[in-house]
Amino acid sequence: MPVLLDSTLLAIAIGALVAFALALICIRWVAPLGWTDHPDPRKHHRTPTPRTAGLALWLLLLGVLAFAHIPHFLNRGEWVAVHVMALMGLLDDRLDLPSRPKAIVGLLVALFLAVEMGPELAQFTHELHFLGLALPPHPIVTIPLLTLWFWSIPQAFNLIDGLNGLSMGFSLLVLSVLGLAIGMAPMGGYLAGGMVAVLALNYPKARHFLGDCGSLMLGTLFAVLSVKAFAVSNANLLLWVFAYPAVDVALVVAVRKWKQMPLGTADRSHLHHYLVDQLGAHRAWLVPLILLGLALLPMTRALDFPDHKITSLVGLAALVFLALRAFQDRVAPGAAVVPLRPLKELEQASDPNQVA
Repeated sequence: MPVLLDSTLLAIAIGALVAFALALICIRWVAPLGWTDHPDPRKHHRTPTPRTAGLALWLLLLGVLAFAHIPHFLNRGEWVAVHVMALMGLLDDRLDLPSRPKAIVGLLVALFLAVEMGPELAQFTHELHFLGLALPPHPIVTIPLLTLWFWSIPQAFNLIDGLNGLSMGFSLLVLSVLGLAIGMAPMGGYLAGGMVAVLALNYPKARHFLGDCGSLMLGTLFAVLSVKAFAVSNANLLLWVFAYPAVDVALVVAVRKWKQMPLGTADRSHLHHYLVDQLGAHRAWLVPLILLGLALLPMTRALDFPDHKITSLVGLAALVFLALRAFQDRVAPGAAVVPLRPLKELEQASDPNQVA
């Protein structure tokens, strides 16, 4: 055990140092090539900010896979899917790809993963217990369910990435739970160290953002790892671990449906938007801490300690209550969608020397 702990701590330190250096390089030399996030009315930053944290994490992960002689936990096909999603996100960060092609690619990757992992589940169990049902691990059952899972989780990760430190902080929580569930040392240590490093440059003041490259890559990676960790033993734990993004996405869909808006419309319907409006922009740094605390409570269903079920239920209830309050606020008379302004106008608005 001491040897394992020492190797994990060393991996965390190496991952943090390498990722920090990669992040600074990306901020200095890659971001000026077009990987920059510009302000708009939905966002809290007022100056163009690099979208390169995800690229730094991806490069770290590629380096670990190439040079570290450690268990990788995913097979070749699963890693290909993770890298395809990272590449698509990187292109989207630079080119702002249309939503439909991105959705199609995400769906094809999800279907590929479902076909890849379906037989693996059948090898280990005769029944999948999910939402009170005992499901046969037959492809006609598992492939549609897995496809939905592998498509929705990366998209949910992308949607919650809207406030400094929120998505990366949630990723660290998920990685910690998965590490306890299936053991990922020292592989998980490199990634954890990398996320700590990029988080340090993102919170409370953002010097770079995760971007679609990071959110789609991490979402896909965690979607695969969570199936490996929980699908056979207790598939319900999948929903407990990802309760926060599930509740947040449900809130956004409900608000946009209520207002008869297209689901792809940009607005301020997320939980973090609601809390920022309630607390004020000067206390926005508290919002990630509040939401990550609430996100952690449902995750405890996957941990083994006294009263973990009660703790998880309290956390889920708190998230649902907050979502109901946010829904009530967002659909109230007078609550309107924040319009998006042209990029030129946004740049003028973010220029402190520009006089209105």
